[in-house]
Amino acid sequence: MKKTRILDFAIFVLIVVAIIIVSLIIIRIKENKENVKEMASVVNIVEDLQANIQGENSEEVKKQLLETTIEGYNIEGIIEIPSIELKYPIINQTNDKTMKISVTKFTVGNINEIGNYCIAGHNNLDGTMFGKVKKLKIGDIIKLTDLYGETLEYAIFDMYVIDPNDVSCTEIVKEGTRELTLITCTNGRKNRLVTKAREI
Repeated sequence: MKKTRILDFAIFVLIVVAIIIVSLIIIRIKENKENVKEMASVVNIVEDLQANIQGENSEEVKKQLLETTIEGYNIEGIIEIPSIELKYPIINQTNDKTMKISVTKFTVGNINEIGNYCIAGHNNLDGTMFGKVKKLKIGDIIKLTDLYGETLEYAIFDMYVIDPNDVSCTEIVKEGTRELTLITCTNGRKNRLVTKAREI
């Protein structure tokens, strides 16, 4: 009788824990979907402004572009990866809060300049942020568009896994070139997946 009560209690506790875990996952997925909607809205605003950058109010448009924010954080441009249907604004700083909002600039330097431009993003289970980056292949194209509408294309030339404390991926591979590095977590957040690309 006592064993039956203990077993019943253990099953009850497991059910409660399972319900809590599932609820937290559902909440997180819902938050991710809301973030994706907000990011799409910001991308549309930027692209609409960029379409008017050559007009007679170009200085005002440039000012508006520089002041474009997402949840109070400035953005530097837009990353697009057609092969995995990814298109997000790039927030110009990396911290715990910004990484929950969108993908973020990980190192110093500016978008589409000579050097190694690094972008970090979460590997969300629902495929948002950099959740689909693991599906990329050598040769796939990544597009970076700065706030003024200039787009450069980069081709992936390497993908590998590193330890979380290894920052060697932020160094440039070939001097005098424009390189792009995408960084996301993998293997249950124990390691980092690095995707390297170079301007074509």
